Amino acid sequence: MSIGLIDDEAYHWSWAKDLQLSYFDHPGMIAWLEAITTSLFGDNQLGVRLPGFLCFTATIVLLYKLTRDLFDDWAAIFVGFVMLWSPFWGFGGYVASPEPPFALAFVAAAYVFWQGVREDAQRWSTKKTWLWLGVIMGLGLNSKFIIALIAPGFGLYLLMTPNRRKDLLSPWPWVGFLIATILCTPIFWWNHLHDWPGFRYQFHDRHSGETFKPSRWGGWFAAQLLFCTPFLYVLIAMAFINSIIKRAEARWRFLFCLTVPSIAVFYPQPFFADYKPHWPGAAYTLLLMGAGFIWSQGLRWGQKQIIKSRSKVFTYGILAFFVPLALIAYTPFAYPWVPKAFKFFAPKAEWQTTYDFSNEFTGWEDLGRFINRRQREIHAESGHRPFLAALRYETTAQTTWGSKEKIYMLNSTVSNYTVMQPVEEMKNMEGQDAIVVTTEKYDRDPLEYAKFDSCNRDKLMTFRHGVHARTFYVYLCKNFQGIIYGPGELPPSARR
Repeated sequence: MSIGLIDDEAYHWSWAKDLQLSYFDHPGMIAWLEAITTSLFGDNQLGVRLPGFLCFTATIVLLYKLTRDLFDDWAAIFVGFVMLWSPFWGFGGYVASPEPPFALAFVAAAYVFWQGVREDAQRWSTKKTWLWLGVIMGLGLNSKFIIALIAPGFGLYLLMTPNRRKDLLSPWPWVGFLIATILCTPIFWWNHLHDWPGFRYQFHDRHSGETFKPSRWGGWFAAQLLFCTPFLYVLIAMAFINSIIKRAEARWRFLFCLTVPSIAVFYPQPFFADYKPHWPGAAYTLLLMGAGFIWSQGLRWGQKQIIKSRSKVFTYGILAFFVPLALIAYTPFAYPWVPKAFKFFAPKAEWQTTYDFSNEFTGWEDLGRFINRRQREIHAESGHRPFLAALRYETTAQTTWGSKEKIYMLNSTVSNYTVMQPVEEMKNMEGQDAIVVTTEKYDRDPLEYAKFDSCNRDKLMTFRHGVHARTFYVYLCKNFQGIIYGPGELPPSARR
């Protein structure tokens, strides 16, 4: 069974075809890793997904070892099971995105820090701990910026642990900080060259422009329950609360200090701005260790038994969500049974291909062959070769994957594509015709986004096992005259 790329996988793969020191959405680690594996194995699913697979596997192994250090074997087994099969981790852990290398760096940083503060004879020296942390944090920051939220946790733990406060007076934490800063030079230099678009987007634009909205927080909380599943979420919440109550114990203080910065940032954030449900995921990953211990040994506060050891309620409750969610999530990739189930339960309702998420992984190679052929035909007929374009970053990425040709993004919304499209190059294409791709999921008229004399639409339908899976709309647009920008807007590449 061959499973195509999801939108973000295609997006990050396209970065690897145009290597940069950093990128608009995230730093460059995932692109650098994919550049290596695709050069070895080709531009295929193996080449694209191998870095994510290796990083996610290493994360599970390292988290398993850390859980055994902190708690016990059963807690470690629980953590491994959840990482493999939960919607939050297992379904997305192997995806080729910045998350797997970021998660590995986050867990590795926690693991190394614990080795430097553990209260037994196996404790590492301060020098060794912070030299390793400097390297890991530098690599992690080149994966995703939010690994920086674990750093205040290191300082908080040292301040809350009297016999470790002296570490802050030694030079080694500051040497580690310097190493991490030096390793981040590619991020700063790329942003400097492009007028700081990544920093503006990550630290301001995506967290502003909204009003205080409790209903948005409610939607975010519902997403937490869905992704973690309710019973697991309760265990994670209990682990965090327990880390506060039992912070006198080094292992619980460790969990509290390393997760509270992320919790403090991402739990209030949905009140004030848009959010992504997985943003607290790094904190949850560490709290899984405490959740595993609570599941394994139970939870008692004072004289009151809150949760029994290996509680059947939590065991069966977690499995009751994991098993059907795994079946629903994975089996449609093997065979498109969802439309048949839909027709069985709702025979009079109209089926939409977008109802089946697995369809989004398909059809892009068919589309690529179609537009490449149309481009050649038009070139042969008219003597002029139209350029290829799409309207959203997702469609631009997937069309690039399918056609293996340069695809321009015709949109005033900033993405890595628009940042890297030089003003001069877009100006030089004026007067040319274009083949513009949209899909049934994002079906919009190209004339809303760019100036053309006219656009005529063609339709391409693709199928899986004889079942309609995708509908692509392919426009032939005449005489490109530029992207439509709002009042005061400038092309990203002009803001330098």
